[in-house]
Amino acid sequence: MLFSDLSGFTALNERLDPEEVTGIMTRFKEAAERIVAAHEGTVNQFVGDEVYALFGIPTAHEDDPQRAIRAALELHEAVRGLSDEVEARLGETLRLHSGINTGLVVTAPGDGRGGIYTVTGDTVNTAARLVSLADTDQILASDSTRRQVAPFFDLQGLEPVAVKGKARPLVPYRVLGASGVASRFEAAEARGFTPYTGRDADQAILKESLERTIEGEGQFVTVSGEAGLGKSRLLYEFRQSIDHSMVTVLQGRCQSFGQATPYLPMTNALRRGLGLHDGDTSTELHSKAVANLRAIDPALEDSIPVFLHLLNIPSTEYPLPENLTGEALRRASQNALAALNLANTRKRPMVLILEDWHWADEASDTALRNLLTLLGGHRLMVVVNYRPEYQRGWDGAVNHQHLTLGSLNAGHTGIIAKAVLEAERLPEGLGELIHQRTGGNPFFIEEMCLDLLEDGIVLVKDGQAALTRPADRLELPGTVQAVIRSRLDRLSEAQQEVLRLASVIGREFDFRLLSEAYGMEGGQSNDGQSHLHALTTQGLIQLGRVGHDPTFQFKHVLTQVVAYETLLIERRRELHGIVGRTMEALYADKLEDHVEALAYHHDHGGEWDRAVEFQIKAGMKARKIFALNTARVYFDRAREILKKEAPDVSWQVHFESVVRQKSNPG
Repeated sequence: MLFSDLSGFTALNERLDPEEVTGIMTRFKEAAERIVAAHEGTVNQFVGDEVYALFGIPTAHEDDPQRAIRAALELHEAVRGLSDEVEARLGETLRLHSGINTGLVVTAPGDGRGGIYTVTGDTVNTAARLVSLADTDQILASDSTRRQVAPFFDLQGLEPVAVKGKARPLVPYRVLGASGVASRFEAAEARGFTPYTGRDADQAILKESLERTIEGEGQFVTVSGEAGLGKSRLLYEFRQSIDHSMVTVLQGRCQSFGQATPYLPMTNALRRGLGLHDGDTSTELHSKAVANLRAIDPALEDSIPVFLHLLNIPSTEYPLPENLTGEALRRASQNALAALNLANTRKRPMVLILEDWHWADEASDTALRNLLTLLGGHRLMVVVNYRPEYQRGWDGAVNHQHLTLGSLNAGHTGIIAKAVLEAERLPEGLGELIHQRTGGNPFFIEEMCLDLLEDGIVLVKDGQAALTRPADRLELPGTVQAVIRSRLDRLSEAQQEVLRLASVIGREFDFRLLSEAYGMEGGQSNDGQSHLHALTTQGLIQLGRVGHDPTFQFKHVLTQVVAYETLLIERRRELHGIVGRTMEALYADKLEDHVEALAYHHDHGGEWDRAVEFQIKAGMKARKIFALNTARVYFDRAREILKKEAPDVSWQVHFESVVRQKSNPG
């Protein structure tokens, strides 16, 4: 969330006519609405001279903290421009000061007067505190925000501030500006790559496709995989293996915030191919573009106006024909891009790499498909990577090879963990625990290890990593949660509800149990199967056991964790209760097989009588097989419930008789 407060508002009211003040404030609010909307945030409320904006509500993006900071920087710039117009009359400047915080909140529809959403939680209080601490024209971010945006922005840590009611002081970070790093991959490259492991077979396929391309058989290779699995790293290693003196390599990248910009990845690659740089003047850009296009192929001369238009380079020498608009301009742009790529291959083979295609704009997607129809017989290899949510498919593409990246195994996870922690040896079980918690996702592994270091949970001395406290429950870094939440937010509301209910049941869940519980919850049991099918298609869950009583399981435990944690506490309790009661009805003839799960669900559902009953039954079951420590855990929890939650004489008597039996295992 972003709070931005206007400095100089009092002087504005004192020195200008109310009508003029209203006009200036209207322009300020319009600028705020436009800028926040451009970054897919929501202006929740204007309070006097303050803007209160939300990013991640109603829909989460994995880079919401970045979007908030970019919006704040642009909003500050807009107010500086507005100030220039009124400064002479006011005798002082108009400036913003802003505070940004990231965290979990509770939301509900607002009543309009208090904002579009009613938002509560400590996250709100911290954001409000930060804006009060910010000096004129400063943007202050919290530590939780810093952790997610540090590679992309330059930040300066300020002195800690004591905050009433908080055990630890608040450390504000001043946002100085963008760092120039545009992607997580670039951030990893700047930090230093971990050892490359686990993708030998995929590299072999890419190299084989390149050999065919060199022989004159154009190739199309797609690489799909979930966020963080290493699609960009795979293509980086592939690029490094290419002899660039023999093969031209061009690269374009889509951006999550660039889907409204036509041909963004195409022009990105075009700028690189023509040697254009951000620091070039307009004159330099024009002369470079024209000269390099002619050098590639004189036949491209007629398309120079289109290329300059795509590159947004003004030209009086090569104006865009007046009749080239709408559909005609779209066709001309696509044909020009295809002609350029094919012209490049006449001198030597070319590899065109297009990254993060799940964020591609519609114009680029159409231009790529047009290029693919011309691929055969040219020394051009097109490589595209994307996430599973890209559903448009590649039907009819010639010479198409598809790679699907999976998770790394525990051994590869250990190699990456050691590299990030800079350790030769890990504590017993830590590598396996990191693998379990991250699902073998390389990005998640790195982020978790960096958090372990930053939080001081792991210390390394003489090559040996050591835990400073138990790590049996590793917290998921905010960057990891953001990636998963953004994916879950793209599901339909019904699909999200099914997934949350499944997360309450557990990592693996029985189809009948889910279906019956969903029916008990919403009376829509007939829809459960279709939602499960959709979740399976999207790679969030997978079939476990087939047969008469099929089971499903979360493909990654991380998805279950994040889905579960998006539930409000009261809603969790309600669903646990529903699952417990459904299990009792469904498994009435074999409850003994399920007493442990029933103890868990009734306990978390706050159904204390049932919880005590099944805690004792689970303890008795454990005693029968002489699992005395396990039995003790169940008995102790039953005693705790009776003492704190639901004291009941009859249960107390029964429980004490069980406790007495514990002393005589025979």
